[in-house]
Amino acid sequence: MAQQKIAVEFKDRHLTRPMLDMIVGAQLRAVPDATEIIIRCRSAAKTAYEAIDSYGIRITIVARETTPQDS
Repeated sequence: MAQQKIAVEFKDRHLTRPMLDMIVGAQLRAVPDATEIIIRCRSAAKTAYEAIDSYGIRITIVARETTPQDS
């Protein structure tokens, strides 16, 4: 059976793009064979959602509150 290693990060505040960069870097060093990173946070910036495709690993952001979209 195939194994997946998933790194999980919990933030109790708003997730920004610079924070996302730091979390992904730290998790890739801590769990180098991870296949996915799941980040649970209160809310996330639009730029953080837009950046998840730029990494070489699958990233899932789970926000408790929806972030208002710019009009």
